[in-house]
Amino acid sequence: MQFSNYGGLYRATYNPSVIGGPKHKWQINIGTFGGSINYRYFNFLGENSLLYPLLVPHSTKELYGRSRTTGSLLNDNPIYTVSEIRWPSASLAIGKYQGIALQFRTRGFVQGNNLPDPIQTLYFHRLDTGSTPPTDQSWGNFNLVQQSFSDVSVSYGVQLLDLEAHKFRIGVTGKRVFGARIGYLNGSADRYSIRPLPGIDDTSELVIQNIAYESGYSAPNKKMRLSNLFDSDQYGSGWGYDVGFSYELGAYWNKSKEVFDESPEYLIRLAGSLTDVGSIHYRTSQSKVIAGREAESIIGQKELENISDKGPEGFMTLFPAESDTTFRRDMQLPQALHWEADIQLVKGFFLNLSQTKRYKRKSGAYMDPYQLDAFTITPRFEDEDSDFAFPISFIKGNNRPSIGAVGHFGPVFLGFSNVNGLLKKGGARGSMIYLGFTAWKLNRKKAED
Repeated sequence: MQFSNYGGLYRATYNPSVIGGPKHKWQINIGTFGGSINYRYFNFLGENSLLYPLLVPHSTKELYGRSRTTGSLLNDNPIYTVSEIRWPSASLAIGKYQGIALQFRTRGFVQGNNLPDPIQTLYFHRLDTGSTPPTDQSWGNFNLVQQSFSDVSVSYGVQLLDLEAHKFRIGVTGKRVFGARIGYLNGSADRYSIRPLPGIDDTSELVIQNIAYESGYSAPNKKMRLSNLFDSDQYGSGWGYDVGFSYELGAYWNKSKEVFDESPEYLIRLAGSLTDVGSIHYRTSQSKVIAGREAESIIGQKELENISDKGPEGFMTLFPAESDTTFRRDMQLPQALHWEADIQLVKGFFLNLSQTKRYKRKSGAYMDPYQLDAFTITPRFEDEDSDFAFPISFIKGNNRPSIGAVGHFGPVFLGFSNVNGLLKKGGARGSMIYLGFTAWKLNRKKAED
């Protein structure tokens, strides 16, 4: 939907210039849900793990079980999971060459660095099942971060050029970020080992040598209340913006157009955008950060579940604090630069080449949320009522491409970024899944006598 000429609101999220000269007279996103999952998700569908990164700030119920069905979009390291809700939103054309859009969105990220394979194995297969083989290895620095936030955005686009073979659009989005919460663990350890407990069958424990740690949160875990999300004393807030352009070259396909056919005529569309430029400011009153050091720490299944369900608060109940302070920092939004070339090979059939790169990464800023660096090739068929696409994504950090599939049929669309990640039981990677519902009215030409 990001690349489709009929993506409308969904395309505008990545490039607001589409609001200028829009295909739709109006469009409404009724609701869209997305998240990273793995093959286990379909065995535990009722656990709602699709939205796990968004549940962490507001629930402790079975988060350990839910998180085991999320899927990292990267191979072993780093860990990267994400979820998203697009709340009811709308766009409106202003004449033929201008448009506006109002969107509401909530996003969540879980990111981890240097969590070795045996650590991930004991997490997924538990310490009391006999499925965690003994090991003894050196470790080093590691971290795990959860961050979520909502934003309300207003987009404006305008078409500045409308010649037969040349069309140029620009757009801008301003957004207010609210309801942000972060929780994290940052540490280093000399070694770790997984060893069987003597006299207890199929049960092991994790032993960590010389661990130094810092753990914190901007707000304690609590049930969500809509009125509290806008309170900067309880949640982080900030501002951001997007900018984008789109240029269409050629008019070859107008020769085969029929009456009321609003399909694009270009041979190639070039586009670029910069999204989520801005930051989140955390100045909350109930934040907490502890730091400490232990010569040896032993974690069993009960302790593992306590940390998994309660996050930093659970960690703080198990590990002593040598220092106790507050969390007051500014985090970058997941700002990214997007480039795109969309080639129409046959009328209605396109080949899209796109690249997304993290923009202005700060050195050592492991807590900043980010979008993955990726190059994607997407063959796509589209018309006014349907889209079929098969994105092939080369994501930095993965050793093989992700092959996805998406279908858009009238008001409903469903898509996966990595079909193999859902079918292969032993696969290290998961897949993004999107399910959405939309309604629209097209901007059609008036009939002539």
